[in-house]
Amino acid sequence: MGYNRVTTGKIAVGRNRVAQVGWGTIARTDTVAKSLFKLPAKAIVLGVIITGLAVSNAGTTATVSVGKTGTNGYFLNAYDVKGATGLGASLPAGAGAVMGDVGFGGGVQVVGIYAETGGASSLGGPWNVFLLYLQGP
Repeated sequence: MGYNRVTTGKIAVGRNRVAQVGWGTIARTDTVAKSLFKLPAKAIVLGVIITGLAVSNAGTTATVSVGKTGTNGYFLNAYDVKGATGLGASLPAGAGAVMGDVGFGGGVQVVGIYAETGGASSLGGPWNVFLLYLQGP
């Protein structure tokens, strides 16, 4: 039978599986997909957490997307960082569509990108992105 416990910063989930985290930082200047980290082969995605130090003051919209090379919004698409969700920590509901996604035979490069519309921002971010995953079988 599986078990859950916290030891030395890792969460044990079931037998021989430890929840792991890949993370990177997205800044207002990252307007082209930026490599954040690489997910290992057969990773099973558990969730995405995003933390922001300050909301963006862009004119109309400001968003952060987290994806894989070639699909910038695969894990989290156009997450609003102009409003209240851009400050503090949150577990975006929109990321639920890919939870449990298994595969990535040779691993996958995770990328992040910032986008804004309206007047250019002068404040905001950076935003730390944490992708929780299990190493697959």
